[in-house]
Amino acid sequence: MIAPKIVADVRRLLAEGTHSQRKIARLTGISRGTVVAIASGRRPNYDKSGNDDLEEPSGPPERCPGCGGMVYMPCLLCRARKESAENPRGSARGSGGAPVRAGLELRPEHHARYRQVCDWRRRNHGQPFRGSTK
Repeated sequence: MIAPKIVADVRRLLAEGTHSQRKIARLTGISRGTVVAIASGRRPNYDKSGNDDLEEPSGPPERCPGCGGMVYMPCLLCRARKESAENPRGSARGSGGAPVRAGLELRPEHHARYRQVCDWRRRNHGQPFRGSTK
């Protein structure tokens, strides 16, 4: 991933219009393709993605009342555990709250075997499947 400062430098140099894209690539040490992607707006803004709702740590580390860890508040571990409890494993939700399909596309003969192994593991508390159940 390219540092946000370098992306900002590329945008600034492009806006100035005094250098070619090749020259900007040489000056910043990134590929010409990346400069073209930034110039055309095809490169996503990685700086803004994902962590919009995370709060900045406030103050020195302190003992978390939830997990007991010495953390910068708010505690990310407690937050992750809370989100995990709200969204149990196997019930992934999309941005609109609708269930997301896992993407497991098996042929019918393989799906039967998959179900057999899943059922066996469920009955045997997650132990690996060894051998036939027939």
